[in-house]
Amino acid sequence: MFYFLLPISMFNVNRVTLLGNVTRDPEARSTKTGLPVTNIGFATSSRSKDEKGNVVSEPEYHHLVCFGQMGEFTAKSAKKGSPLYVEGRLHTSRFKNKKGEDSSRTEVIVDKLVLLSAKKGKVAVEAKE
Repeated sequence: MFYFLLPISMFNVNRVTLLGNVTRDPEARSTKTGLPVTNIGFATSSRSKDEKGNVVSEPEYHHLVCFGQMGEFTAKSAKKGSPLYVEGRLHTSRFKNKKGEDSSRTEVIVDKLVLLSAKKGKVAVEAKE
């Protein structure tokens, strides 16, 4: 049996997989160069038990960003409450807020999106960039 020692710097992974629901209707716009961009509010939840043994659901909110044809598709097809399966990568945007202060926001840049049907477990449409 052979083992190879590789430098730790070779192991960098930035992947996100989410299954949840759209929290508000998608917001479509275009970049300065005309590339379509859609921003989506998204929620997932994790379940755990509290000290009394009761199941507690804790929501987690995410900002999704879709570019190009996927952005156009999502703006037309996804609505508040739509269930989605999403794959992408994390990206932190840095900007000046309305008060002129430095701010940042971590977003998921979407590579793959599956719009799930309201019917149990059925896939309506899959979009890849």
